[in-house]
Amino acid sequence: MLPEERRKKIVRKVNESDRVTVEGLTEEFDVSEPTIRRDLASLAEEGLIERFHGGALPASDNGRHGAASGGRRRRLIEKAVTNPTGKRAIANRAVEELSDGDAVLFDTGTTTLEVARAIPESLSLLVATNSPENAFELRRPCGEVKLVGDSLRQTSDALVGSSGESYLKKTNFDVVFLEADGIHTNGDLSVSNEDEARLKSLMCEGGRHVVLVADGSTLGTQSFREFATINEVDMLITDLPLDGEMRDVFTRADVQIVDDLVP
Repeated sequence: MLPEERRKKIVRKVNESDRVTVEGLTEEFDVSEPTIRRDLASLAEEGLIERFHGGALPASDNGRHGAASGGRRRRLIEKAVTNPTGKRAIANRAVEELSDGDAVLFDTGTTTLEVARAIPESLSLLVATNSPENAFELRRPCGEVKLVGDSLRQTSDALVGSSGESYLKKTNFDVVFLEADGIHTNGDLSVSNEDEARLKSLMCEGGRHVVLVADGSTLGTQSFREFATINEVDMLITDLPLDGEMRDVFTRADVQIVDDLVP
């Protein structure tokens, strides 16, 4: 395969999966790690991707030629409509974990957004989130929403920062709806950004009942920064059936598993 063709495919894969690793690309294209790293460096220089240590993310703007907000918004919309049936199935099951009067924290993500949309208006909840998009959705059934964080990340629309970390260190929640970019077969949970990793770690610490809502595409994958292990999670809700290896990992950690939600 010619380098130009390989790089086009890499850009397509980055935009489709929202993140890739050097290791994964090396295996997929059957080339060396230095070759992949040169590809990523070249693509990042052209503004077609955004590099992180060990992989790449979609570009945070349209490179040198376009409007940043428009490109980012299109990526968020595309991500939101990926696997809508699975995400809605996860959300409908997730809200069964809520009780009237609960204090609930919603992590940033398109699956937690679906959970927010599925909340029955009959429930009275105290809610917080580090996602402005989730906050607007939560306002409908819950009224007042506590926003956690002071700086908005461009690539994920997640709020991060010291004020959010301070708030989470001092606050306890009955239920935390958590997302991860990667759920590795060794039990590690990971995300593509260090600032988000710190917040997610604190979310796990402050939750009495931590519910990992996981689109099946994250299972068996790994992202840049580990923030917790599945030992810090109480329940996994996912749309796909777990394979034997992944099921054993969660079972050994005594995590309640709800899977295979889509007929």
